[in-house]
Parts: sequence; structure tokens; C-alpha cells
Amino acid sequence: YIGILYAYAGEHLVMPLQQGIDEVFRDTRYLELRFTLSIHDQIYNQDRKQIFIDKIIQDKSIAGLLSVFLPITEANIARIQKNGIPVVLLNNYSDCGKCVLIDHFNAGFEATTELLKLGRKKVGLIMPEETSEWVWEKRLSGYKKALLQANLEYDPYLLVYEHTFSLKESARATKTLLEREPAIDAIFYGSDIQAYAGMEALKELGKRVPEDIAVLGFDDMSFNRITEPPLSSVKQPMFEMGKLGAELLMESIKKKDFSHRAIEMKSAMALRQSTHKEIPREKLL
Repeated sequence: YIGILYAYAGEHLVMPLQQGIDEVFRDTRYLELRFTLSIHDQIYNQDRKQIFIDKIIQDKSIAGLLSVFLPITEANIARIQKNGIPVVLLNNYSDCGKCVLIDHFNAGFEATTELLKLGRKKVGLIMPEETSEWVWEKRLSGYKKALLQANLEYDPYLLVYEHTFSLKESARATKTLLEREPAIDAIFYGSDIQAYAGMEALKELGKRVPEDIAVLGFDDMSFNRITEPPLSSVKQPMFEMGKLGAELLMESIKKKDFSHRAIEMKSAMALRQSTHKEIPREKLL
């Protein structure tokens, strides 16, 4: 069996990633055992996660392990691999095992740069706290670099933390940002769901998108083409990530290779009318 551990994430991320994984394992002798771990119970409860890791190690039928969005300590990766089970992390980084991840630093940098190229000067950022996960720390670092390159000073007052990815809390975070700085002329959101709520909140506040405030999301969900206006976003290559991660795991199993390797994949900009009003609808990505 191939064990696949998922931290809870939206279907818009999981489905294409799983399709990439399935493409590799479909014609092999391996079957997939998939586990979705609750954020509140297993991911941040170290005792419960340790019990789960112990069960993986004891299961002699597990040939390899894919960990998707789920952080695993280097000590646990080392334990798993010493028991003959190669480990590949998807969209997480470790100095042990193998990792396939998005270059979140450049994703944050390029997204912010795109907004600055439009002449926006006050770019707000709404996302989870950077200390909660390396993804957010990297995106924030990219955001800061883009500001520095544009000779703009980083203002932490333009960063509002929102951890739930709920419509209600994302709308509240947007209103908080505007209360702090009424001159905001662009907002970069940590996810498209946050951006959906943000655009509704901006309408309630009498702000036009993108004339008054440009809005940019992250993940490029399929609904982005039918929002009003259509939402610009950062697209992650989830299918390609799943496929490459599965290929690395297969190679590691065959060669009994437990060495470390990290591969960063590039994201892409999907630009639409929430940032670029001049883009005709028929040319929307």
C-alpha cells in the first residue's frame, strides 16, 4: 500500500492533486490508503499525531508515505524512513525525506508586484499569521520584497490576520483593514474564498473593484470566472505537484532511496477584471 495523509483542505486543491497522484499509481501493483486528518485534532495535537505515526510505522504493508499539506517533524520522518518507508511531503518543507512544494516566496512577490505595476501604492494583505505555517511566512516575505523593490516601506498595519477562511471572518478582516487605512487601493488575499468575502464587503462599503481597490486571490478556483467582477488569482500547479510527488515516491521505493531532495514549482498569474478592468471577458483565463 501507499499511505496518503491529507491535512484537511478544500476540494479545489485536493482533487487535482489526487488526480496527479492517481495517474502514477493507477497502473502499478500498489493500492492507496488515504487518510484525512482533522486540523484541530491531529495536526496540532502532537500526542494524537504521534500515535498515528506509530501505527504507520508498525504497518508492514505500507511501502511509502505521501504527506499532503500535513507538517511532519524531521524526527518522525527519520523514524518512518529508518523503518524502510520512504516519505515525500507535498506543499510542505523538511530537511528530511523528499519535498515537492510551491515557491510561495516568489508567488507572494509576483502577486504583489503585479498590483504595484498597476500604480497601486497601499497594498493590504489578509492571510493567516505567518508563524502558523511556513507557507504564510514565505508569502509575507515575498510581499515585503516586492514593496522594497518598489521603494515602498512595509507597514505591518496593512496586514490583517484571518485564520478561518470563512466568509464572515474574511469580510470582517476586510472591513478592519479599511478602518485602519481608508486609502487602501489593493488587497492581496491568502485564498480565493477570503477574496470572495472581501469583494462583497467592499461593495457594502461603497468601494468599486477594481476602480477603487484592486483584489487578488490565491488558488484560482473555478468560480473566479463568474464572480462580479471576475477574480484575479495565483494559480498553483496542483495536478503537476501530485504527479511529481508520486513519481518521486515510486523511485524512492524502487531504489530504497531515503536521501533528501526538495523541488519548488512555479505558480502562475491568472489575471482578470478584479485587477485589470480593461481585460475583455472573452479573453479571461
